[in-house]
Order: sequence, then structure tokens, then C-alpha cells
Amino acid sequence: MIFRTVPSLFRMCVAAGAILAAAVIGGCAGGSGAVREKTSQEWYDQGTLLAGKEKYDEALEAFKEAAKGYRGADLDADIQISLADAYFNKEEYPAAVEAYTEFLRLHQHNARADYVQFRIAISWQKLMRSADRSPEPARKALTAFEALVRGYPRSALLEQGREGVVAVRRRLAEHELYVADFYRRTEKYRAAAGRYELVLRDYADSGYAERVLFDLAGCYLKLRDQEKANQFYDQLRREYPQSRFVRDLEKSKG
Repeated sequence: MIFRTVPSLFRMCVAAGAILAAAVIGGCAGGSGAVREKTSQEWYDQGTLLAGKEKYDEALEAFKEAAKGYRGADLDADIQISLADAYFNKEEYPAAVEAYTEFLRLHQHNARADYVQFRIAISWQKLMRSADRSPEPARKALTAFEALVRGYPRSALLEQGREGVVAVRRRLAEHELYVADFYRRTEKYRAAAGRYELVLRDYADSGYAERVLFDLAGCYLKLRDQEKANQFYDQLRREYPQSRFVRDLEKSKG
């Protein structure tokens, strides 16, 4: 009986091995679909869904994956703009500017180019700080808004672009006024006058001309330059006859 069971055991082992091999092969074949890499379109769709739920970190990862695969120009534009928007919505404005700028480099004739130019301007505007800080973001915002107004005259965003130009120019004027006021407080009247004149020359439309004329006249009075003081006083009285600054200047002269 013992000798008869050996072949049986052998056959059972062979059969078990065959079943196991079949299971492994079947598992590999069946699992090939599960590990299939997503297409760029699928990654983009996933990123769009996540961004809609304000899960911007995950959306960014999905958009970055989408950008790695094969895609046509239209999908590439969708991916790039969605990536930039995700950075913008996360308030990561330098990264947003970089992504939007890359979009314009690759898709300058895309129908959404005006929107992207507007977003670049807004991103720089978001980076602007108080008047006592560096004016560099404001200067870049102004350049971007002016590019929108100049480059996309038929854009639906044109009016917002013009409003942006006005707002940023006002902020730049405020920076120059901050510096001028500092010089005046420290009795550096000639340096102060130079800054005030810069505001009057470069930012006359900023809404500060009335005050600047007053400060200029005051600086030149301190410098004992009566002729220059009278020049700015006369301009103030001529252009803003009802201004309270006219009365204040009369007091300071008296």
C-alpha cells in the first residue's frame, strides 16, 4: 500500500502546482488592467474634480501628472491653465505667475490668453504690500495690466484692466509719497521736493496732485526759494481754487 501511494502523491503535487501556476498567470493577466497608467485626460479630469472641491494640493499633483503624458495642444492648454489657477487659488502667487507666463509662451494665440494676462496682473497686485515696502510687485502689476489693455483691446476684461492700471498707479504714487514725506519729516527738503515733483510728473492722475502741490510749495518755502514756492502755490490756487490746501498754505506763508 505504501508503494502505491507514492505515485498518487506525486500526481497530486503536480496537479496542485499546475493550479497554482494557473492562478498566478491568471492573476497577472487579470491585474494588468488595474495597474494601467492613467492617460493625461484622466489625470486632468481628476484634477478638475479635486479643484472643484478646493483640494488644491491634490489637484496640483493630478495636473502635474497630466502634463507628463501625451496630449494634444488643446488638452495641454487646459492642463496648463488649470495648474496656474490652482496655484492662484492656493494664494501661491509667484508660482501662479510662472505657470500663467508659461501658458502664454506656449499658447499665446489661445482664446483665453487675455484671461491669463489678467491673472498675471492680479497675482502681482495680490503681492503688493504697504507703501513703505518694495514697489517692485506694483511695477510688475502695472506692466501686466498695461499689457492686457494694449494687447487685448476687445477683451471682456478690458475695463477691469483699466481699473487695475489706475489702482496700481495710485499705489506707486503712495510709495513715492511715503519716501517724500520721510525726507520732509527729516528736514531733507530738497530730496523731498524731488520726490513730490516725481509724483506730480509721473502720477498726476493718481488723485494726489492737490496735496503734492501744497507739499511742494511748503518744501520750497523751507528752502527759502520763494519763486518756486509761488509757482506751485499759484498752480494749486489755479487748478484747485476751493481746496483746503490753499487756505493752509496761506497760513503757512503768514
